Amino acid sequence: MECDEVRDALVDGLSVAEGDRWAEPVARHLAGCQGCRAELEDLRRTWAALGQLPDAIPSDEIRVRLYRRVRRELLRESVLTVGGWAPAVLAAVVGVGLSLGLSLLVPYASLVALCQRLLQAAEPHWAPYLLAGAAYGMPLVVGAWVLRRRPLGGALVGGLEASVLFVIILAPYAIAQCREFAPPLQVTFVSGLAAGAVLASLAGIWLLRLAQAATVRA
Repeated sequence: MECDEVRDALVDGLSVAEGDRWAEPVARHLAGCQGCRAELEDLRRTWAALGQLPDAIPSDEIRVRLYRRVRRELLRESVLTVGGWAPAVLAAVVGVGLSLGLSLLVPYASLVALCQRLLQAAEPHWAPYLLAGAAYGMPLVVGAWVLRRRPLGGALVGGLEASVLFVIILAPYAIAQCREFAPPLQVTFVSGLAAGAVLASLAGIWLLRLAQAATVRA
């Protein structure tokens, strides 16, 4: 090996204590080259001196700026990359599947009628439609499980992304199934669906964080 090649390799081997632990070509060159041996000793002394320096403690201002930059990077990755959206898509699909299953067990009109009786609201009051719509958004709480491994900021952004996708996917089906409702009440029902999805995703993330914290303490 040439001296330039060996000296490029020296930095990667600073933790090597003995020459015979180097790769054979490097060790052979060091055995016969006084200049490279001197270079290695200089690098080791410099490395040892750096190891004796006290740990630097960043100021509060630098710490805040660093945290802000990390949060911006997490937000950028969550919003502007395909990989950032993938967990949200999966969470939304899980929530949509469960919500559709619930609508087959309990049709929209049936739950609206039940909410009207519970609230003692006469037609065309908006509250039963909002409450019933929110109920069909709640299955997204299960979809939040997909986001459990993400940092808190990324999980919250992912939860909101999943909520948006949930509503986009499910809204056409909900509107088609609510043809008998007056148009303003259809809007109210879909608004409740969106509100329920957002609350469910955030609640799911919160519950998962509590469960993880309890597991760590145990």
